[in-house]
Amino acid sequence: MNNLSSSLPFDICKHNLRRLQRLSVSFNELYGEIPSSLEHCSQLEYLSLYNNNFSGHVPKQIGNLTLLQKLYLGANNLNGNIPKEISALANLQALDMSSNNFIGLMPSEIGNLTMLQSLDLDNNMLSGIIPKEMSALANLQYLDMGINKFSGLVPSEIGNLTMLQLLLLDSNMLSGIIPKEISALANLQSLNMSTNKFSGSVPSEIGNLTMLQFLDLENNMLSGNIPKEITHLSNLRVLVMRSNKLSGSLPKEIGNMTSLTNLLFNKNELSGHIPSGIFLLNNLYQLEIGNNRLGGSLPREIGNTTISNVLLDYNNLSGPIPSTFVKRSKLLNLVLYSNNLSDSLGAFHLL
Repeated sequence: MNNLSSSLPFDICKHNLRRLQRLSVSFNELYGEIPSSLEHCSQLEYLSLYNNNFSGHVPKQIGNLTLLQKLYLGANNLNGNIPKEISALANLQALDMSSNNFIGLMPSEIGNLTMLQSLDLDNNMLSGIIPKEMSALANLQYLDMGINKFSGLVPSEIGNLTMLQLLLLDSNMLSGIIPKEISALANLQSLNMSTNKFSGSVPSEIGNLTMLQFLDLENNMLSGNIPKEITHLSNLRVLVMRSNKLSGSLPKEIGNMTSLTNLLFNKNELSGHIPSGIFLLNNLYQLEIGNNRLGGSLPREIGNTTISNVLLDYNNLSGPIPSTFVKRSKLLNLVLYSNNLSDSLGAFHLL
């Protein structure tokens, strides 16, 4: 990282840099518009302007850099539409346009970038639907479209992106059901569809994503039962479904998810008893199932749990608090208020 503070020469590449293959000026304080004369650096394979103060539109001439493999324009102040001319970059493997001020639709021509492995459009103001033409990106492994204004349905064709390892669609205005075709993404490790307007049930087919380590569906309008097939995700570490309308009971098989570190189901309409096996998950650090309709007594296993934070507030739990708490417990925060416990301790801290 340097502290270069200037604009790029408007005639860059016009004279002495025509054989340039790599240009990286990331993490500086460069400003001004991206010069269209970059097109004359026709041998460029790597171009990174990441994390500067560039502004204005991306010049459509960038589509003439047909040998380009990596293009990083993220973390600037760029605006306007994403130029469809980018689709001419047939050798492009990585495209980062995140954390800018891009608006408008994502060009359907982006489906022509069949060599693309990583696409990051996070944190812009892009709108409209997710083009189904993206299903042609057969080599895509990383797709981040979070924190935008995308709307409409997630196309079922997304199931064709079988190389995907990370899929982030959070903080948009997407609606409809979660397509069951997502279950075809056998290599998926992280799935975030939180803070949208998804409705309907959580598809049971999601249990086929056996490589999944992170799943976040919070803050939607999902309803129905938690499918027990989700407990087949033996590699899952983080499971977040809070702030939905999920009902029914917690699957007792959840106690078999031994890799879990965070389990967050608060602010739903869950009922029934708390499965005792949850408190025997040795890797679990955070358990939040407050603001539901859970009833019955607290399992005795809570007294020997290795979980650090347990939030069970605003439920219908009853009976005594188990007297089985041990001095070696890792419990730091136990929140029990607004239940029907006979000798409630409210919220307390064990240091």
